[in-house]
Amino acid sequence: MKRKYLIVAPSYNENNGGCIVQHKLCSILNDLGYESYLYPPSTRYYELNTSVFDLSIKSVFGIFRRIVLQLYKEYKEYKEYKINPAFNSPLFTGKNTYFDDDWVVVYPEITFGNPLKAKNVVRWLLHQPGFHTGKIFYEKNELLVKFNSAISGFYFSGSHTSSNELKVIYYPLEYYNLENIPETRSGTAYCLRKGIDKPIQHDLDNSILIDGKSHIEIATIFKQVKTFISYDTLTAYSLFAVLCGCDSIVIPDDGVTEAQWYPNPKDRYGLSYGFDGVEKARKTAHLVKEYVSEEENKSIGNTSNFILDCDDFFEYEK
Repeated sequence: MKRKYLIVAPSYNENNGGCIVQHKLCSILNDLGYESYLYPPSTRYYELNTSVFDLSIKSVFGIFRRIVLQLYKEYKEYKEYKINPAFNSPLFTGKNTYFDDDWVVVYPEITFGNPLKAKNVVRWLLHQPGFHTGKIFYEKNELLVKFNSAISGFYFSGSHTSSNELKVIYYPLEYYNLENIPETRSGTAYCLRKGIDKPIQHDLDNSILIDGKSHIEIATIFKQVKTFISYDTLTAYSLFAVLCGCDSIVIPDDGVTEAQWYPNPKDRYGLSYGFDGVEKARKTAHLVKEYVSEEENKSIGNTSNFILDCDDFFEYEK
């Protein structure tokens, strides 16, 4: 008997890299013969301030209203939940409310606590813990798994951080390629995303912001401009730009060196960390397509290693 897997993930969004790989993980697990499902994020916890000690009618009503709105939001997200039809990743529709030892529940690093009260919890570190919310609320006896080398060493007392990375890749190469490239290019494109708080460091004249656009729109832009500039240091769009023939520049985070940014040199192929590394990046740009194809193929092996890690950590006897 094999354990089943529940991947807690938001509705499918082609512009959300974290969401894409969560759905892809579910699909690979099913393809490998492990019954797996997606599950919409659920708080089950409600962060309240000191007003909870104020028992006035207004305060009590405010708390009640906040909880009801959150429950309605979760219900709406479930009813409108989207999946990628190309993936083998069904939405969990069972009535089970207790995920016992037969299950492994995989939360992203942003999840607050263990809202599903699962017995076996994996915390998939898709970004540095605390980056998005400034808060970390994990529990003991969790298996922590890093996505790739960009996630610096993180350890939580009472839990275990796997030495294996769970790097799952899905790149829409049908859009990002060197097909239908115009004879001349001009201007720049840029994205803010998780780097939205950084000061703008390039000329915005003749520069196109790609945030919020579809893959088709972005690929068309990449094939028209000379340079792509990303203020988000970890977005896959930097690689997509290289695949379309752009110079791809990443605006560094303060105090983070190139080697700290991506310790694995292959993860830096084709990418200029700052404006001074463009020439160096061009020397490895031709290696990017082969590298991303290899990484996508490795996703199956990485997932197989992840399953073994779960069996070992949660002491599963086959």
